[in-house]
Amino acid sequence: MAIRMALHGSRHPGRAVVARSRSVCVRARRSIGTLLIAVAVQLTVLGTALASFSGTKTAGPGTFTAAKLATPAGLATANGGCAGGNQQTNVSTTWTASALVDANGNPLISGYKLWRSTSSGGAYSEAGTTGIATSFTDVKPTGAETPQVFVGNGAAATVHAVNTLTYAGTSITTGTIGTEPNGVAVTPEGTNVVLAEGASSQVQIITVSSHAVGAAVAIPEVGGVKSRPDAVAITPDGKTAYVVDGANNRVYPLTISSGALGAGIAVGAQGDPGAIVVTPDGKKAYVANYSAHNVSVITTASNTVTATVTIGAGITGKPIALAVTPSSAHVYVADQGNAQIDDIATASDAVAKTIAVGSMADANVAAGGDPNILAITPNGSKLYVASFTGHGVEDIAIPADTLTGTITLRETEPTPNALALTPNGCQLYVHEHSHNKVDVITVSTDAVLATAITVGATGDPTGMSVTPDSKYVYVANTGGPSVSVIATEANTVSETLATAKIGTAPYAVLATPSPYYYKLQAGHGVWQSALTASMRYPLGWNQGGWQ
Repeated sequence: MAIRMALHGSRHPGRAVVARSRSVCVRARRSIGTLLIAVAVQLTVLGTALASFSGTKTAGPGTFTAAKLATPAGLATANGGCAGGNQQTNVSTTWTASALVDANGNPLISGYKLWRSTSSGGAYSEAGTTGIATSFTDVKPTGAETPQVFVGNGAAATVHAVNTLTYAGTSITTGTIGTEPNGVAVTPEGTNVVLAEGASSQVQIITVSSHAVGAAVAIPEVGGVKSRPDAVAITPDGKTAYVVDGANNRVYPLTISSGALGAGIAVGAQGDPGAIVVTPDGKKAYVANYSAHNVSVITTASNTVTATVTIGAGITGKPIALAVTPSSAHVYVADQGNAQIDDIATASDAVAKTIAVGSMADANVAAGGDPNILAITPNGSKLYVASFTGHGVEDIAIPADTLTGTITLRETEPTPNALALTPNGCQLYVHEHSHNKVDVITVSTDAVLATAITVGATGDPTGMSVTPDSKYVYVANTGGPSVSVIATEANTVSETLATAKIGTAPYAVLATPSPYYYKLQAGHGVWQSALTASMRYPLGWNQGGWQ
């Protein structure tokens, strides 16, 4: 009403008003226009998300309308890369530039503001601001809960949760897990751990915060043959676990929230241990069928096998390990039978190329080998391969699929059988089975640390896992029994955890991730848009880079 009075209160039916000089009218119109704009701006600021913008090149009271500042689009998160040292991973965020421009064709958005939280529904704090740039690197984000390391204890029928700050260990009674390092998986938000308990023919779902077993799900017999769940992979949304029954050549989708088991999906015959990965986009699961000489491709939308990829020359192919690129474009298969790596292009589910590597034959595992002999860097540029009887580690460039070099380890005739990359992408840790050593490779140069790190006597397969902040590597020493904790800054064993904390037969070891959630906001002067939906970066959650 005040605006209406300012515009029209001076009008008078008499002709005397019309007779005023032209200069007076101009001054009046200018002052009225200024008043209107000032009032509109004041009202807009109070409305936070509202702003007044001109739709034409000539701005005046009649051309201003109230409009919401558009919410940004296309927010995405990725690994921020190695920042030149052994430190917390940076998180990179990108988004789509706003198409809005002003009357002169200049960007209407003057800057963006990024907000961060450690839980999807928690409080968000400002992580940083930019100008009209469409990317921001959140350097060494902090505030996440202290990660835990879960240690699976073979035939001991327990899993121990270790606090990585205090090293306090909590024993949780489970079924018999066996000797599978990939029989333990964690959801990307770090709330649940899923255990595939082969000898007990069941899967258990543990709530990380309380260490309580939420569900124990029996995997059924098939034709009178007792099941043996021995590998598990979890979808990126954290909703579904895919469980491999190695005894009956089945894969079961398991709803984590309810413990509901879906129908079994028939695949080829696995080896032992088995290998399974889910692509980071969540669209497909790949299963290595060692004895069937192929890889089954499961489309997760329908939970059906939509392709079967032959490995090697059919009867000679022996797929023992899988790794998938962060882009979901390639799944790499370790073919033990032909000493080669097969690159499956996920768009066609066909082998695009094969790369010769050293022998991966493992005399300690009769029908297979170690499932964690492959590692893809967080930026998707390198694939590392541990060649057990080839006595080295190969570096393969992605996506060219060219062998750039074979890395010689420190011991004589080493037998590398497990790999672990730090989440920041700086260092690769190589377990060397025959000598109970861990070699350290600098990823940027492929240089090997002068002295290997001595750990306890491990089993085969060997479990290794790195904490989300890239500061510690946990190594399961079955023959110890103990768990060695390697401090990555000094590359020395900083702690050796005994049975009271980790159990009597440690095989599997898995660090929980530290998820960070981001929202984006666009700004125009004092106005800010609505926040985008949250985008999660599950720092430390490996989406198939090692299996």
